[in-house]
Amino acid sequence: MRKETPIRLSNRFRPAVAGTGDLRRKGFVLRSPEPATCGRRYIGAMVDDRSVALRLGAAVALFLLLLGQAQVTVLDGSSMLAVAQGLVHHGTLAVPPELGVVGDDGFHYYSKYGILLPLLSLVPVALVQPIGLVTGRVGLLEAAAAASIMPLVGGALAAALFALGRRLNAPRKAAALVAVGTVLGTYVLPYGRDFFTEPLVALGLVVMIERALAGRELQAGLALALAVLARPQSAAFAPLLFAFLLLRGRGVAAVVRTLPPLALAAAVTVLYNLARFNDPLEFGYKAPADPGFTTPLWEGTKGLLFSPEKSVFLFAPAIVLVPLAAVALWRRGERAIVGFALALFATVFVLAATWWSWMGGWSWGPRLIIPGVIVVLGLLAPWIAERTERVRLAAALFAVGFVLSFSAVLAPAGAQLLDRRPGTDGPQIVRQYAKLPGLSRNSVDAADDPKARDADYRRYLALWQANAVRKLGKGGLIPAVLGTLLLLAALIAVARPLVRELGADGQEIETDEDHS
Repeated sequence: MRKETPIRLSNRFRPAVAGTGDLRRKGFVLRSPEPATCGRRYIGAMVDDRSVALRLGAAVALFLLLLGQAQVTVLDGSSMLAVAQGLVHHGTLAVPPELGVVGDDGFHYYSKYGILLPLLSLVPVALVQPIGLVTGRVGLLEAAAAASIMPLVGGALAAALFALGRRLNAPRKAAALVAVGTVLGTYVLPYGRDFFTEPLVALGLVVMIERALAGRELQAGLALALAVLARPQSAAFAPLLFAFLLLRGRGVAAVVRTLPPLALAAAVTVLYNLARFNDPLEFGYKAPADPGFTTPLWEGTKGLLFSPEKSVFLFAPAIVLVPLAAVALWRRGERAIVGFALALFATVFVLAATWWSWMGGWSWGPRLIIPGVIVVLGLLAPWIAERTERVRLAAALFAVGFVLSFSAVLAPAGAQLLDRRPGTDGPQIVRQYAKLPGLSRNSVDAADDPKARDADYRRYLALWQANAVRKLGKGGLIPAVLGTLLLLAALIAVARPLVRELGADGQEIETDEDHS
């Protein structure tokens, strides 16, 4: 290791744009791009960045826990939760018939989804067993414990996006704005509570990109391997990672370093398929229920771009800035990372657009392209940092995105299924808000209505506090109030230092890259 020396920004890398001085005073100033382009890492700043990333992620996770629903309601999630419950209670992968597809023996049924989320659910499901046995509410507590995983995934995603923004040389404030805005200021917001795998895949892809930029190919491979375990279709991203490493001049050795975790993920997936269906390449998607990639590309594309229930422009308004950011980064010489991010988005988009259910079932927004949307939004941080107007525009678009999707946090996405309008592909934003008064009245009345205990969850607010009162009656008010106060106190304690920490980028020190 050579002697550590401070890095000084050369004029070449200082943004030559109007308003740069104002941005620098506010903490929005570009860092040297050398970590991403020259294979160097900044130890002093990176150590500080890790603590900021953890605090930022913790704040987002606490916010999502505060607005969580503490129950698993969607079919996909119920199927994966049933795998964890089967392992804990009976040591089997089998699930109830209504939650799976028939196995090779023609008798047992199995979930068709990836194994990662069920594995992550094992610990919380197992931990609540003693309390569940004492209270007699094992199923309720298992679902609440498993559901708490998703806010943690949302927090981890925000932390990873912040790290990626810093790796792309964005200042802390810009990186934090894009990180928090992507998770809370788009239709990703309700998926920080719902038991779907798309946020896990997105987390794997963001970490993969950041680690690849840092020259940590083994860790990049591990991140992609986790995405594969969450959704086996993620194996389609492996060639893109290999190409990216080669284009950056990392060589074949870098590609080889990614292979061990990917090989392990492939082996686990094959074993999981054999255990369920006695076929290494059978994942459980069988016709006629799942006919595969049968939608014409133009039809799925039209729906994902312009459908009032699925338009990515409507549910993630900030995505309109991505082309501008991509062009700017391309001109700045960051062509490999721009091409990598866009290729990942295109792959996700095409797979979703041609899937037989391109709309992703009855879900909020274009669910199936969440991983691609999150990846390309990560490109915004260094671009918005160049001008105050861009920061304000991005903040405004994220704020609009938050307002548009907040109704899906308060009300179940399935609420509109109770009186579904013909020809709709999913929940509509205006109708979702229109449902809130009735759902609120039902939730208030549920405290005195024993029939509400087992009633359809879609008739009530989707907040965990409302669910506690509905399931436990007035006795649920105590844990609802105490839990809310504790989460609020924790959120304030975690978030308060961020104001100071985001304003200081710290001293940057470079060392030779270490591949150990």
